[in-house]
Amino acid sequence: MPTIFSSPRSLLCTLCAAFVLALVACSTPPAPPPPPPPAPIAVYTGPTLPIEQSERGVQIFLPSAVLFDIGKADFRAADAAPYLERIAQLLKTKTSKNVSIEGHTDNVGSAASNQALSVARAQSLLKALAERGVPEGRMVAVGYAFNRPIASNATDEGKKLNRRVELLILDEKIATITQGEAPNAFESAWSNLKKMIDSGAVKAVESK
Repeated sequence: MPTIFSSPRSLLCTLCAAFVLALVACSTPPAPPPPPPPAPIAVYTGPTLPIEQSERGVQIFLPSAVLFDIGKADFRAADAAPYLERIAQLLKTKTSKNVSIEGHTDNVGSAASNQALSVARAQSLLKALAERGVPEGRMVAVGYAFNRPIASNATDEGKKLNRRVELLILDEKIATITQGEAPNAFESAWSNLKKMIDSGAVKAVESK
């Protein structure tokens, strides 16, 4: 049965109400689409690098026990490869600064033999990074034998820490190197050393 309006006024009110409802419906914006799900966070599985800020730049510490056999300057290929690839990637993508590659030893053996070994290991690292695309002109290799220990050579653990190669990115800031990297990609070298000293695992360097 058709709707019967009692008066022209009721008809007018009904038409006005319908018009207002239609106007409101047209003026209401559609609901925004739901946000896309967050992208999965990539899991970093490379080596965690001990790193520190120094007055000279950014220091990255590479334990010789991982890279080299005792008394040798040739890399242990399987163990060293992840470190070499990671360092090369950082130097090519995060910075254009020059790099000092510095070899160090413990105090076992003569000064001359340790000096030669520290230089040879630094040169091996320079060559490996150059082979991975780091411009050789940006890098220099030097050796300091046992003259710059970071722990006492009185314990075997201290000697392991002193047998190292340091990569120093000159005049660089640690924030530049670590920006956008996974939380487990780096760790504080000095915090680790302090923990080992506090626990008695190693002794601090003796005062001269």
